[in-house]
Amino acid sequence: MSDFSTEFKSFHDTLGKSVKGVLNMIDQWSFKSLVDGLKDNDYDSVATCIDQLVKERKPISIPPIYFVSQAHPNTLVRQKALKSLHLFDRDKEIEQLTAGKTFQEATKALIDKYGNYKG
Repeated sequence: MSDFSTEFKSFHDTLGKSVKGVLNMIDQWSFKSLVDGLKDNDYDSVATCIDQLVKERKPISIPPIYFVSQAHPNTLVRQKALKSLHLFDRDKEIEQLTAGKTFQEATKALIDKYGNYKG
């Protein structure tokens, strides 16, 4: 039985690494899909993507939501994104990183701080 336990532990460890790798790939794909959805012109579609990004509470979501809050052509989408940024509870940090910068410079500063899903 001892051999079985040892072999099973080895199998479990290997499986865990494989599953983790697959789940990470799915997570990255899902995140990329949500970020890509922010380009849509339909308010409901973009709002759904924003809501899901906020629900996941990952700081890496802050730069794309900030970009949308500043540059999306739909005013309602920009307002939704701006309100959603407050839900991350990092208002002071975001303000410090973006103060006095163009939205492109500010977005880059946020990416430098919180990361980029392509990185």
